Amino acid sequence: MKNVVGTERLAALLKCLMAAYLITGVMLLIVAGLLYKFSIGENVVDISIIVIYCISSLLAGLFFSKGASSRRFIWGMLAGAAYFLIICAVSVVADPGFVPISNTCITTLLICLGSGMLGGMLG
Repeated sequence: MKNVVGTERLAALLKCLMAAYLITGVMLLIVAGLLYKFSIGENVVDISIIVIYCISSLLAGLFFSKGASSRRFIWGMLAGAAYFLIICAVSVVADPGFVPISNTCITTLLICLGSGMLGGMLG
């Protein structure tokens, strides 16, 4: 019985992460379109990416915590952590010079954990 519940939670996490990355992709396309059309500055793009991380992690935490009976904030934080780990894995593969232990990376981790936890509390 315990294994079935764990498998169901893992499947739920994967579904939530797929939805979060779909939302991330759509929002990044919108930012790219705005960048192309209006030549927005680098600061606006950087802020937009942070907002996208926040929204996507929050929604992943919100969706993932829906199936939990208690401690939803922890389930939301777990979703935010999984979202961040996939971003890091893709970054390492795409850019061999990527340093996962940096101020920017740690800040992104905290943003994803906090947003996921908030999503879990709202769920």
